[in-house]
Formats: sequence, C-alpha cells, structure tokens
Amino acid sequence: MMDNLRAASNHVVLKIILGLIILSFVLTGVGNYLIGGNNDYAAKVNGQEISRGQLEQAFNSERSRQQQMLGDQFSQLASNDGYMQQIRQQALSQLIDQALLDSYIKDLHLSISDDQVKQAIFNQQAFQTNGKFDNAKYLSLISNMGFSADQYAEALRKQLSNQQLINAVANTDFTLKGEASKLVDLVSQQREIRQATLDVNALAAKQAVTDDEISQYYQQHKTSFMAPEQFRVSYLLMDAASMQQDASEADIQAWYDQHKADYSQPQRTRYSVIQTKTEADANAVLAQLKAGASFADVAKAKSIDPISARKGGDMGWLEPSTTPDELKNAGLTEKGQMSGVIKSSVGFLVVRLDDIQPEQVKPLDEVRSAIAAKVKQEKGVDAFYKVQQKVSEAASNDNESLAGAEQASGLKAKETGWFSQDTLPDELNFDAVKQAIFNGGLVGPKRRAGQQLRYHHCRWRPCLCAAYQ
Repeated sequence: MMDNLRAASNHVVLKIILGLIILSFVLTGVGNYLIGGNNDYAAKVNGQEISRGQLEQAFNSERSRQQQMLGDQFSQLASNDGYMQQIRQQALSQLIDQALLDSYIKDLHLSISDDQVKQAIFNQQAFQTNGKFDNAKYLSLISNMGFSADQYAEALRKQLSNQQLINAVANTDFTLKGEASKLVDLVSQQREIRQATLDVNALAAKQAVTDDEISQYYQQHKTSFMAPEQFRVSYLLMDAASMQQDASEADIQAWYDQHKADYSQPQRTRYSVIQTKTEADANAVLAQLKAGASFADVAKAKSIDPISARKGGDMGWLEPSTTPDELKNAGLTEKGQMSGVIKSSVGFLVVRLDDIQPEQVKPLDEVRSAIAAKVKQEKGVDAFYKVQQKVSEAASNDNESLAGAEQASGLKAKETGWFSQDTLPDELNFDAVKQAIFNGGLVGPKRRAGQQLRYHHCRWRPCLCAAYQ
C-alpha cells in the first residue's frame, strides 16, 4: 500500500488536493517524534493519530524498497544518519498524506462498495489463470504479501477511494472567459510571410581557389580522403535446418517414452471450503454440516472469504502445485469426505473433497506430428555437430585454405567482396565472427592475411590514403 500511495502522491491532481487541505489541518507531535519526543504517537492529523508502530512499519517498507532499488550502494548510504532520517521523514510524510486523503474522502462522502472491491479483485490479472479468477492463487499471493483476505480488501478499498478522488477532480474541466477570448483571437489571426531563395551552387561557381588553399585544406582534412582497412573472407555456411532427417516410428516412440511427463496432466482435485475468523465459529459451522445443512448454503452465509463464499465454497480444480498445504494435509481421500476444523494462516477452515480427476496422459497419436518435428530437429543438430567436428579438424590441418574443410563437409566455400568494419556483410554479422576477423583471430597480431579459424579464411589490405597531387 505504501507503493500505491507513493505513486498516487506523485499525481498532479493529488498534489493540488494535498496542498489545499494541508493549509487547514492541525498537525501535532511530528517535530517532537523526529527529535525524540515522549508522545505515544508519531503524528496527529486532524485528531487522527499515526502510531509509532505504523511509522516503523512504513519506514521498514521504504528502507526495503530503497535497498532493493540501490543494491550494494544502499549499504554505504545506510551508514549516513542524515540519509536514514530522510527515509524516516519520507515515510512519515506518506502516512500523513494518506491520513489527509482519508479525511478529505470522508468529508466528500466518497465510498467504495463491497461489490466494487470484489470486482476489482476478480479483474486483477495477477489472480487469474487462463483468463479466469483463481481463488487458490489469490489466497497464496496475498498471504505471501502478509495480508489476510480482509486486510487486502480494505487496502484495495483505500486505493480505489484515492483513484475515485483523482478522477473526480481531474475530469472536471472549465475555461475562463479570458482564456476563451485568447483562443478565439489566436484562431482568427493571419500571418504574412516573405521568402528569399539563395542558390549556393551558383555562388560557389563564381569563387576562385588557389593551389595553396587546396593544399592547406587537404592537409587539414587528410582523414576525409582515407580508405579504411578492408577485408575479404572465404567461409563455409553450415545450416542445421538443412541437415534434418525424417523421424522413424521407432524414433518417435522412443522420444514419447522418454518425455511422457511433457504430455501428462497431473492429478487434479476439487475442494469446497468455509473460512472463519475463530475456532469457535468453525466448530459451529462443522456442527451445522454434520446435522445435515447444505455445505454451499453454509459457505455463502458463514464463510469470511468473499471469493469462495460467492460460489458456495467451491475452490475450483487445483493441481498439486497450486493446492494450499492446509488442503494437502487434511487427509481427504474420498469424494464427499469432510475435514474437521483446520487452523490456517488465514483463520480456520472446514474443507470438503468434492471430486478427484486422475492423471491423464495424451496418447501418442495425438502428439505424433509434434514429436516427429522435434526428432527431425534433434537429428539435424546432431548431424550439424558431426560435420562441424570434421570441418574443425580439416581446418586445423590446413591453415592456408578451406580446401580440406570443403572436402570434409561436402560444401562449397563462399567468398565476400572487400569490406570494412562498418560494411560487414549480413551473413558474417555475428559477434564471434567479427571478433575473429577484426581482432586478430584471422588476420593475426601483425596484420598478416591468409590465416584460418574454424571455417573462415581471411584476406586483408591496409588503410590507404589518397595522395594530393
């Protein structure tokens, strides 16, 4: 929530609102706290106290954010008392801003309904799987953030209220009479323009230049008349895609057997849950269910989890990776079996196992074409590396030409035209190839041409300068 407030407080509309309402609020205790006063609160905003605990929590949150953002540099800054005091002041300012906003929102009678909060939760992509709301994912994520369902809903309600305030102000537009008059005058204005054209070529043709001026210009701009160092490269082009081979039935079957897990859907389980705040409430719910009450009806009436309660407690299909530990450890193995009261991180649960879907493996016929393509690709890669090994050995034995490499690979070497470092042909525009050509791998430390690396052969000519005569 501190991140949400930090982002919102940077909004120009909120800055205006805060600037106006700060003029009217009474703030006590801030100075005393920052210099070590004896008050039990960090600040008081229009009678509303901000506790020292709230400030410490906000300070730690801001400190963690700064540490994550700055990395190793933060350790050096953290040793500076002034910097840490600045972080504490910033955290307190954000809490004051939120308190002011809460007060102003309350005065304006702006409110967010429970349905709006629920809809905002349903619409958040972070809580969705395949475009649909996933209750287990939702509970897992907010639990990792340190929120219960009620705490997260309340935090989201504050965020939506802030946005409602921003929209209420930002979408209110009006134009003063003076502004409207100036706009009308601007639209009706006319401009008169005169244009003159100078022919530079005609002026240049009239100029006379002496030999001394030409010589002086040449000496001052000699680098402009230099042809860059150039290269010409012979190379073998090997492409794994062109070496692919057809996949036999035996190849396809072997791949399928070795990678069967890739074509399997793990066992899925469906649960219904009722969540309560206290163990006593959970025992009361369990007694109702044992007396014959409908699980769905009790969940809708008693469960404090708004998401599952809306669906009669139904959690949907869960795979092992998305099933909460409390449900895994409930010991439910048969359809319709119900747990006792389970203590969890979000309160107390009563759980029922609704259905089990066994592990499913796609048959070979369904994935045959996809496996055949993968096998062909693997065969092409294997063939490529075999040819590459032969070419490397041939190139090592013949350091003056690519004849041996051509014979080993069965490929014909290609040769480029002359090029510089700025005009490298696209077929050679790879970091490893550029490094070999331009940094001595092929030409050598003394710029001697004719050397060979893997399947490249290089010719070289030095930088030339056109002479002035």
